[in-house]
Amino acid sequence: MNSEIKQRAHNKAFSKMLTLERDISKLKLDIRTGGDGRLGVDLLKTCLSSTEKELQTWQYIAKLIETNE
Repeated sequence: MNSEIKQRAHNKAFSKMLTLERDISKLKLDIRTGGDGRLGVDLLKTCLSSTEKELQTWQYIAKLIETNE
């Protein structure tokens, strides 16, 4: 049972990290092109910073999952 929960947690963490990495790429593209039409560059930069911090958090969580015996 414990290994099943660990595997599900692992899958969820890595899925979240992939989503955040995709979001970061999109935000960087939108910043380079001057905005996405809805949000200004300054707000996009704030979103990028926040998303990068969230990715770091999920990377830390994934590391804890992987190293937890």
